[in-house]
Amino acid sequence: MELIVDYKGKMSFAAQCGNHQLIIDLPQTNGGADQGATPPQLFLVSLASCVGVYIASYCNNVGINTAGMQIKISAEKAHNPDRLDKIKVDVKMPNAELGKRKSAVLAVAKKCLIHNTIHNNPAVDIDIIAE
Repeated sequence: MELIVDYKGKMSFAAQCGNHQLIIDLPQTNGGADQGATPPQLFLVSLASCVGVYIASYCNNVGINTAGMQIKISAEKAHNPDRLDKIKVDVKMPNAELGKRKSAVLAVAKKCLIHNTIHNNPAVDIDIIAE
């Protein structure tokens, strides 16, 4: 998987994701124009939506009602080094009758690609290429 993120000025970036473009920006109080989500917001959205996709796939396959499903995610900013910490994901399934399948749904959620990536300390190599 490879993505390109282009700098657009000030604190704004545009990411091309297949046929879709995402605008990334910072709030005006941080030097941006508030034209898009911040990188930490996108990180949290990525985790929440990944959990949602895994749950929806499982539930749709076994006949559990996913109508109205909503994922709420929160995190705190920690320091030394700066990072997100205490990430909490709450999945509301108001129309689902989970019964004994609640633990199975939770297990499926924890198999999401982003969740597994976070828990397995991925190698990240950053390089600066000046041409």
